[in-house]
Amino acid sequence: MQDAIVIGGGISGLTAGHQLQQKGLDISVLEKSLHPGGPIQSLEQNGFLLEKGPNSLLLPDPWVERFIDDLGLSDKLQEASPLANKRYIVRRGRPVAVPMSALQAVTTRLFSFKAKLGFLGEPFRRKISDKKGDSETVARFVRRRMGQEFLDYAINPFVNGVYAGDPNELILEYAFPLMRGFERDGGSIIKGALQYRKRRKREGTSYKKRSISFENGLHTLPKTIARKLGNRLWLGSSVVAINRNDQGWQVTWKRDGENFEGFAKNILVCLPSQAIKTLAWPQPMAEHLQASPDLPYPAVHSLALGYRRDQIAHPLDGFGALVPSKESPDILGVLFSSSLYPGRAPEGHCLLTVMIGGRQRADLAEASQDELMAIAEKDLGTLLGASGEPCFSHLTSWPQAIPQYTKEFGPWKQILRDLEADYSGLHFGGNSIDGIAMGASILSGKNLAEKIG
Repeated sequence: MQDAIVIGGGISGLTAGHQLQQKGLDISVLEKSLHPGGPIQSLEQNGFLLEKGPNSLLLPDPWVERFIDDLGLSDKLQEASPLANKRYIVRRGRPVAVPMSALQAVTTRLFSFKAKLGFLGEPFRRKISDKKGDSETVARFVRRRMGQEFLDYAINPFVNGVYAGDPNELILEYAFPLMRGFERDGGSIIKGALQYRKRRKREGTSYKKRSISFENGLHTLPKTIARKLGNRLWLGSSVVAINRNDQGWQVTWKRDGENFEGFAKNILVCLPSQAIKTLAWPQPMAEHLQASPDLPYPAVHSLALGYRRDQIAHPLDGFGALVPSKESPDILGVLFSSSLYPGRAPEGHCLLTVMIGGRQRADLAEASQDELMAIAEKDLGTLLGASGEPCFSHLTSWPQAIPQYTKEFGPWKQILRDLEADYSGLHFGGNSIDGIAMGASILSGKNLAEKIG
């Protein structure tokens, strides 16, 4: 009888498994694919170092920083370039720098004079009741507090960049709970944010988040955890059945055509929502999950393109550029990957990562590589002055990329919590329930491990 079996070897499951192992507990981590870390995959090819999935890890709190240090990775860590603080949003077909100071906010071309006045008036707008706010979409909230233009040219591209989603569908309470808390506690976004910052400073819990990667790419993190788990990590293993008795949980999995069985007091599940629903659960758990709502997962294409530096007219002095849905470019945005971290492109070259698809461009979900290349080259020519063909390209398509925290998310999360309450030793985590950011997924794994004695 093991202490725990973790189903899912993404970063949440790996973190949970590692933390339990550090406690001296007997555990197994099962992962269907042949590599650990889920979408966290780095590739070095032709002198370019690209990310197939997440491009950066935003450290959410000091624990994640200590976790990386405990793994012995501090000397491999790369801080994002100071250029990463500069962000661009496309307006009238051109990238415009996002204002980073009060003076820039006054002089920026990103927003009209009317929109700037609307922003200044935000603290004086009345908040709605908490009950009504529970189901308010991101779009409705921003339109109500900041106006349509702020939605179009600040929040819409931000949602595109984070969720590849639609602000008209995402529920604020689920997708951006901190923003909801600002209005609830401070009466407005601005007042609430100022109060939040003061409170954290007073309590000594303030922490400056920063973006990091590693010398050989983000996959350094899951590969290191996998190495430490050793033979406790079962790659290429598909769960065949889950059963429960008075002693705990029985999990059967298949690897290389052979069946294996494990018995554990606890079972930790860190999978996408559809994968959770299709596991071979015992009845009536299976019926309960089948009746639960489906979370939307839009398709996203990540296209890494390498150019000679003299082929790009733009200075590439920033994190990247995001495209509002109402603008004409077809891409979601472009990251200036070689400007963020060193070693991403050969001398005299640059690496760009173009994101295409998402919830608002479902028509591009099954676009061919030739079609995606044509879209990217056209839009990069317009936005960045890219000329000629790229000297390097690599396409990664994610048919189900990012869970959308829409109206279905609340009932979905409640069903998982109800199952946890009804069946002792059952715990759910990962980005289908605990936040979509890589940092949130790491903390999800940590929190799961803390539930196991």
